[in-house]
Amino acid sequence: MRLSAPILTALALLAAMPAASQDAASADAFVRGLYAAYGTGHSDNTVADYFDRGMARVFAPRLIALIRRDRALTPKGDVGAFDFDPICSCQDDAGLKMTDLKVTAPARGTAAARVALRFAGGETIRLTLDLVATSHGWRINDIHSADTPSLAAYLRQHGGGR
Repeated sequence: MRLSAPILTALALLAAMPAASQDAASADAFVRGLYAAYGTGHSDNTVADYFDRGMARVFAPRLIALIRRDRALTPKGDVGAFDFDPICSCQDDAGLKMTDLKVTAPARGTAAARVALRFAGGETIRLTLDLVATSHGWRINDIHSADTPSLAAYLRQHGGGR
């Protein structure tokens, strides 16, 4: 698989987050890096990496365990809980741009990133990413949207196919 420059840049930003500076500014940089390749027309490779080889660079261990459980319990040929990309709460990221980001760090080692995403057709989606500091940098611990109030709860409830 050949990765484009925006994808490589996004992955480099994610990998470069130093564990020592787990503050709101570094959480902001993590989230900006996460969305950098979306809407470029190349995100299929990025998303696949976020949910495959790159999972540990994006998700906290708790969410990784739920994603892996879903895959393990989904019968071959069936669709698991992920028939959408929870990072953008979408199936198609055409023209997606992050239009607003507000990060708060209410307690040491945690942060909440409130994100507004606008799609090519003008639709705007708002998400909240619960972030947790790990020894490797910020990672997503849960995702909240209007359609999926808690990704972790959704995976616990729907894991293993539908």
